[in-house]
Amino acid sequence: MIRMAKDTYDISILISDYLCFLIDRNITSDTIDTHENVLHLFLRFISENAIETLLIFAPKVLDHFYRDFNPKNGRTVMNRFIRYLRMEKVVCDDLIAADDDLCGIFSDYLKFFQRCGTAQHNRQQQVRNTLKAFNQFLLSNQVSLNHLNIEIIDRFLFETYQAKKSSQPYRTAMRGFLRYLYHEAGIGDKDLSISLIGAPVMNRNNPPKFLYHDEIKKLLDVASVLTDRGIRTNAIVRIAVTTGLRPIEIANISLDDICFKTALLKIPLRKGKNPIVLPLPEDTIKA
Repeated sequence: MIRMAKDTYDISILISDYLCFLIDRNITSDTIDTHENVLHLFLRFISENAIETLLIFAPKVLDHFYRDFNPKNGRTVMNRFIRYLRMEKVVCDDLIAADDDLCGIFSDYLKFFQRCGTAQHNRQQQVRNTLKAFNQFLLSNQVSLNHLNIEIIDRFLFETYQAKKSSQPYRTAMRGFLRYLYHEAGIGDKDLSISLIGAPVMNRNNPPKFLYHDEIKKLLDVASVLTDRGIRTNAIVRIAVTTGLRPIEIANISLDDICFKTALLKIPLRKGKNPIVLPLPEDTIKA
C-alpha cells in the first residue's frame, strides 16, 4: 500500500508543485487542465470525507474516489501524480509482505483480479500461489518492486517453475500482476508485462524476438574465428547485435560502406528508402 511519508504534508501544495512540474516539462495545456481538474476533485473528496493524510493514497480510498466522482482519465492522472510524489520521496510503499500470507500490493492485486475477472476458483488460487512465491523470492533476494527488471522476473520463473510440466499459467499470472503494477499502482518506469514472453518451445518455426546478454555471448562464442567462414559469421552476428539491422541490409553491406577511421557504417538502401549512418563499437570494427 502507498502511504504518505509524513502526516504533515499539505496536499494542496503538493498538487500545485506537481502542476508546476508539468508546466516546466512543456506538457500541453489540455493535459495540464485534465490533471488539474482531477486533482482538485481528489482534494475535494479527501476534504469532504476527512481522510487521514497518511492514507489518502490507499487503494480503498482511491477506489472510493473513482466510484464517487468517476473523473475522466482519473486513474491515469492519479498514477502519474503518485509517481511524481514517489520521485520526490513524499510517499513510501509497503510493497512486500512480511509474512507467508498476502498483504500490501499483492493483496491489492488479488482483490483487483477477483473483482475484474471471471476466473474460476482454481485459477484464482493459482494466481494467489504465484504471488506468494514471487513475494518470497523478492524477500529472499532483497529486491524491491521498484527495482524490478525482466531478468529478475525470468530468473524467478525459471527457479520456481522449471520443474513444472507447463509454466505458461504462472507466466500469465505474472503478466497480469506486472500490468497492474504499472497501469493501476503506478509502480515502475515501464510495463514489464510486454517483455514477459512465453516459455521456450522446442522446434518452433519462428526465432525468438530478442536475446538476453548471456544468450548473445553464447552465440558469439559459437562462431569460431579460426576459419574464414567463422570470421565472417562472427562479423555478421556482431553487426546484427550492435546495429539491429535487417538480414537483407546486412547482406548488402560492402567494405565501401564502412569508414574504419570514424567507426561509422553507412546503409544507403533500407526499407522505406531512408539511408542511415550508424556508429560501430570497437569490437565490431575489429571483427
